[in-house]
Amino acid sequence: MLPVLIIWIIKRYRKSQRRSKNMPLSFNKINKRVAKIGGILLFIISLLFVLKGHTQTRSLNYQIVRNGDKVGTLHFSETISSEMDYLKMESDVKTRFIFSFKAHASEEAVYYHGVLLRSSIFRQLNGNEKVNKQHQADNRQYIIHKGNNSIITKNYPITYNMLSLYSKEPESIKSVYSDNFEDFIVIEKEGAHTYRVTLPDGNYNNYYYKNGILIEVDVHHSLYSASILLMN
Repeated sequence: MLPVLIIWIIKRYRKSQRRSKNMPLSFNKINKRVAKIGGILLFIISLLFVLKGHTQTRSLNYQIVRNGDKVGTLHFSETISSEMDYLKMESDVKTRFIFSFKAHASEEAVYYHGVLLRSSIFRQLNGNEKVNKQHQADNRQYIIHKGNNSIITKNYPITYNMLSLYSKEPESIKSVYSDNFEDFIVIEKEGAHTYRVTLPDGNYNNYYYKNGILIEVDVHHSLYSASILLMN
């Protein structure tokens, strides 16, 4: 988690540097910049001590099943340290549906004080990139990076995104943010510890929890269906 945060901080600083590299600096501005750098270094050093002493990590492993056959795996991990929460998911699928295909997906999310600080989503099909975008909090809004393009969204604050469904049962949460569709989606309660999320494209997923842990996801796509089942 720490490397992700450091990279994010450095990017923020470099961005501010580019904006002002051609502007003359007064003595006061130089002092402010030095103080800013010192503050960043102090923040990183503080994180080192916090992460060293109070880190909690958990991992969940799932198998992906289609028509009774195992076609892939999904690994989710969460690292909690003081006021930070780092979520990560990776999945791989290899199966045949009309034609053979191999899919890989990875997602990350960093929350600070319960608010999304940065997230990324990457999807690849048969070696071809399908989705690759990052959300970055900046001045109470989010900058969404897509390759060389960036846009700004006003969906601040994000406190629960699709990756969070693997971390926490949405007992009192009414909507979830989709990094892929860049919008909030309603969470429908289907029964005891059972929830449905219907995506803007008409496909939907059902989520099942036991003792607060996600034990199964039923994926309903217009072309196929599959289940993601907890193994450990």
